[in-house]
Amino acid sequence: MIGKEGTPGPALTLSKVKDVIEQRKKKGELTYEQQLAEEHAKKFATISDSAADKMTKDLMDLGMSEAAAVKLIDIMPKSPMTVKQILMNENKTFSEDEITKIVSIIKAGA
Repeated sequence: MIGKEGTPGPALTLSKVKDVIEQRKKKGELTYEQQLAEEHAKKFATISDSAADKMTKDLMDLGMSEAAAVKLIDIMPKSPMTVKQILMNENKTFSEDEITKIVSIIKAGA
């Protein structure tokens, strides 16, 4: 697999990755990379897959991309400054009210 070009897929939260790897584990033995991904997901996935899906939808309703919403869910920032830093690469500028809503959505999901 080294050197092969892959096509980028949809952005996945760590909780979704954890679920996908658990399903693959039931089918057979995991590769080394999948084992590493499983360990990482178990260590850092803090919310359930259904809660992550709901939070992703709520965050995307505020006008951000799916990739940015997934980053926010995986990092679970508690301060508005961290949210601003994560959203810096978005094409949209978020107001203070929107940042406050984002922080409240993240706190509600945690």
